[in-house]
Amino acid sequence: MSQHQSQAEASQLLGTQLSHADTQQDDVLSCRLDDVQSIVSILRTISFVEDATCQLSSSGIKVIVEQSQSLEAKAFLQAGIFQEYFYADTEQRSFRINLVLLLECLSIFGTSATATLRMTYGGYGCPLVLLLEDEGVITDCSINTAEPEDPLNIDIRSTEIPSNIIMKSQWLAEVFNDLDMSSDSVEIMISPDNPYFRISTRGNAGSSQVDCPKDSDLIEAFTCSEILIHHYNLKLIKPSEKALALSEKISIRMNAWGVLAFQYLVQGADGQAVFIEFMCLPEDGNDTD
Repeated sequence: MSQHQSQAEASQLLGTQLSHADTQQDDVLSCRLDDVQSIVSILRTISFVEDATCQLSSSGIKVIVEQSQSLEAKAFLQAGIFQEYFYADTEQRSFRINLVLLLECLSIFGTSATATLRMTYGGYGCPLVLLLEDEGVITDCSINTAEPEDPLNIDIRSTEIPSNIIMKSQWLAEVFNDLDMSSDSVEIMISPDNPYFRISTRGNAGSSQVDCPKDSDLIEAFTCSEILIHHYNLKLIKPSEKALALSEKISIRMNAWGVLAFQYLVQGADGQAVFIEFMCLPEDGNDTD
């Protein structure tokens, strides 16, 4: 990271560097964002592990993290949330990066609402370069990238998906906040009949369950063609709380094998929709009656 210059010097240097970035033909990726905090809050929802894989395409940037070979979380930074977005390749490119360090760099100006970002990537083996500016003061960061590891690629579409619930996030956020952490697992039941949607735990304090009927004001859409009951490691479910707290709506899907998908809708800068997705494998085999 460079040291801060005086405001006059910084403004002049910023103009020079941004102009250079605009004309740099070798960069695979070049983008500009006028509200850095909008992506900081999104990336923090998946920062429960140190490293992430970034997948670049003309559609935007997908940031992926994995845990325990059973959880995969993705944040989709669509091209539309950036004020400028240029991607020079026709194929998708990927690299691995230290997500914790990336967030530290993006947060160099704290929670300032006026901090802006220019981000470039030159291609395989090149660092991810960040140029941040706030009221004429600039900081540039260069973060090394690495070869991506083979992705976990949890795919809920690998078999039939008999259930889908779209609901407001508030209720589920309260339920997750109250989950008994002495329990090793959480049971999730989705049924075409009563109780429709149930979350249960069993821990040192006893057992608990919470139901949400399909005709609740919280539920916008409910589809289920068969009873689905599966158990999930509670420690893998809890990391999704940050995304839940940030989101307005959530889509909950469970396929016939118990693969669970939470997709969170977050309103980004300028009202742009941003999606965060958590996919979790069940602990059990098929418990469906």
